[in-house]
Amino acid sequence: MAQYCRYCSFCFEGDGFFCSDKEKPLDDAEILRVNHCKNFDLSPLGDVVTGRQYTPRQKKLKDKPEEFKQISIFDM
Repeated sequence: MAQYCRYCSFCFEGDGFFCSDKEKPLDDAEILRVNHCKNFDLSPLGDVVTGRQYTPRQKKLKDKPEEFKQISIFDM
C-alpha cells in the first residue's frame, strides 16, 4: 500500500498542513508524494482535505490471454 501524508492520522490542517508525529509543517507537495514513514497510520476519516477514503489503484494486465492465443495450422 502506498503511503501518503494526506491519508495519515497524524496529518492535520490549520493555517497549513502539520505532522503531529514528527512535529513539523508540511507543504502542499509533501502531502501528495508517496512516503515511507515508519509511523504511518491510515486515518479512518480519509483525506485531510477532501475526506475521501483511500482506494488503491487496480493493477493493469499487460497481456490478455484471450487476445493472444497460439495459432495452429491444423484448426483450418
